[in-house]
Amino acid sequence: MRRPIKYQIIKLKITGVGSFPINAETDKAYKLVTGVHYSSSDKTALKDTEFGKLEIDSNEIFGQGHEVKMITTGEDVPPDNRYYTLNERAEGTTIAGSIIDAGNAAVYPYNARIYLRLENPLT
Repeated sequence: MRRPIKYQIIKLKITGVGSFPINAETDKAYKLVTGVHYSSSDKTALKDTEFGKLEIDSNEIFGQGHEVKMITTGEDVPPDNRYYTLNERAEGTTIAGSIIDAGNAAVYPYNARIYLRLENPLT
């Protein structure tokens, strides 16, 4: 039996200032995307880094200029509370958009991750 929750990771390597594409597909075995979280291996890079946009199933979740730090939490926040709440269809839908690095990283390249919380509602 499949678990009711899965955490899917979209990995990005940020190599310098500029725009980096987000292209992924959600796991077909899960019905909903119920949360999103962003993390970076370089905390100084969060300053002024923003989404070009982020779409799930062609629905805009974050528009251009939405700062990624708005969906980032510190280590003091319990893992279950780190996710920005969503209610979007999963089932193999496309995740698309871009991250725009503002040039504040201490060192390049650095790793960025977008975590998606996928769920199958219990019936």
